Amino acid sequence: MTNQTAPAAARDNLLGVCHTIGDTFGFNPLYLRLVLLVGVMLNAEIAVAAYAVAGIAVLVAKLATRSSSKRANTRTLIHA
Repeated sequence: MTNQTAPAAARDNLLGVCHTIGDTFGFNPLYLRLVLLVGVMLNAEIAVAAYAVAGIAVLVAKLATRSSSKRANTRTLIHA
C-alpha cells in the first residue's frame, strides 16, 4: 500500500492561480502573491474580484488544454 499525498504546491494554495500564472510565465509565484496581498490591503473588493477572474481564466485554460491533449492522444491512437 502506498501513501499518496499531494505535492506541497497543491496543498498550500487556494485555487492555484498564482502558482499556475507563475509557472506559465516563468517567475516565482511568491511575487504575484505579494502583489495580491498589497492589492487586498489597498482595495479588497477589486483584489478579490481580480483573483476570481484570474481563477476562472486558469480553470478555462486548464480545461481547454486537457481536452485538446485528449483529442491529440485519440488521433495518435487511431493513426498508429
